[in-house]
Amino acid sequence: MTNASPPDFDPLDWPSIAPLFAELEATPLTPQSVRPWLQQWSDVAAVIQETSAQIYRQISENTADAEADALFRVLVKDILPAVSQAEQKLKQKLLAVDGYQSDPDTARLLQRFRAEVEIFRAENVPIISELRLLDKQYDEIIGGLSIDWQGEQKTIPEAEVMLANRDSTQRQGVWRAAMDAYLARRADLNDLFMQMLDRRRRLAANAGFADFRSYQWQAMGRFDYTPADAATFHDAIAHEVVPLATELYHQAARALDLPSLRPWETSINSPWNITVDPEETPLRPFQDAAELEETVHRIFRQLHPDVGDCFGAMREGWLDLASRPNKAPGGYCNSFPVSGQPYIFMNAAGSHRNVRTLLHEGGHAFHFAQAFRQQSLVWNYDAPLEFAEVASMSMELLTIPYWSRERGGFYDQDDLRRAIAEQLRGIVFFFPYMAVMDAFQHWLYSEAPTELDAHDLDRKWSELWDRFMPGIDFSGLQAEKETGWHRKGHIFGVPFYYIEYGLAQLGALQIWRNALSDPQKALHDYQQALALGSTRSLPELFRAAGARFAFDRATVHELMDLVWHRLQALA
Repeated sequence: MTNASPPDFDPLDWPSIAPLFAELEATPLTPQSVRPWLQQWSDVAAVIQETSAQIYRQISENTADAEADALFRVLVKDILPAVSQAEQKLKQKLLAVDGYQSDPDTARLLQRFRAEVEIFRAENVPIISELRLLDKQYDEIIGGLSIDWQGEQKTIPEAEVMLANRDSTQRQGVWRAAMDAYLARRADLNDLFMQMLDRRRRLAANAGFADFRSYQWQAMGRFDYTPADAATFHDAIAHEVVPLATELYHQAARALDLPSLRPWETSINSPWNITVDPEETPLRPFQDAAELEETVHRIFRQLHPDVGDCFGAMREGWLDLASRPNKAPGGYCNSFPVSGQPYIFMNAAGSHRNVRTLLHEGGHAFHFAQAFRQQSLVWNYDAPLEFAEVASMSMELLTIPYWSRERGGFYDQDDLRRAIAEQLRGIVFFFPYMAVMDAFQHWLYSEAPTELDAHDLDRKWSELWDRFMPGIDFSGLQAEKETGWHRKGHIFGVPFYYIEYGLAQLGALQIWRNALSDPQKALHDYQQALALGSTRSLPELFRAAGARFAFDRATVHELMDLVWHRLQALA
């Protein structure tokens, strides 16, 4: 595998890019010449992806950066639409080659290209650009939120840390202040989303689909499972996870000497997670981002030298971990396919959840590094999302043996027990919330009436919350409960991207189960599967990692039983 020097052109100037696509379009294609032609196209695409990643990095790191904002607008209004139309012609050209026998590394790529060609419509190109700009507005709104706490301005991630305080009065005050900040922008967020919903429906109609779910299913390359399978997963969660999660929430309330668990005992943006610890001293694994970075590097080095080397290279300018004003919310890992480097963005503020986030995003980073070393085509670096999240969620679990301070990690033995229990409880708590997210979007994009408003969305979110999340007491807080969909950026920016986390968690739990009995083989299988990038189906990728791509009641029951017994052993 080789990663050739990129072609020399200005990726933010279409007249500079256009001749490269024109040359590719004019090149005669035979079955023998397809692979070098694909590599030439891949090299151009890599430069454009690298530029996109750099601009997205800039607007994430400072949502008030006017220069970055201007570049972003050039990218989404002028460059990406033109690239999209040029690539449509190349995909059609490739798919028309008679006699081309795809190899294992291109068969899956051709399947994706074929699906993209089928749904492409020129009239949708500007709509997609508009959606990108609307999503940026969401980041600007959320990134600008803060609370005034005792005379100091606190970002929402900083407010999250204060929800670990054992003083219920402070927790409630901080949480209500954060909710007030969101509710003050309620009308803006409602209006923003309704603009997005209108455009998504137009995308689907223009492409000949009955609804946006059908369109998005194909756009996301979901070839290995169906909406009916998603409903099967929701059913399994309702029967096998919700009772367990509810019991764990009740146990937490009893440990805190509370009649019920209220939302100010849970995270603002990850509301399935309990933030307050029944112990006198809450977990405080690190003081600042520098300590977080150094300690996670030690953990990764002990897990495997390749993982340590990957993260070590990222410490040379490819990490932005600390929270600050005007920084976009959340965390993510992005890839720079020309530099050959992954990049991690997050908002660290001192919690164990921050540790999990960096381990998680480190899994994504290692995934890219492994695929970059083995794959030559840029489209094959990134695996299907359902397996990309296996890489990250498995990393959280595979590193558990190295969390202890005596092995270079964060915790003494007592805190280690608490951190592992928090990790496992968090897995249980996540599945029902994932079901709320996914079921909400299935309803919204395939079942909801054409004429609806934000109040209808509020009602549906509240209904699903009551079905899947009964362990958290929102009595007297209807506005805060029903607007929970405002606080999850996936709904605004990446519709339907959430079930991936649930499907992947099932894969990660299986890899962890394997590691409990044979850690070396489990890690070897994990690495081998990551190196396949996007060249195999989901069942094949799961199988390569030592797992099954399954999500029925029996599978979910088996894995919840594993988690439950490990929790009992930690009690």
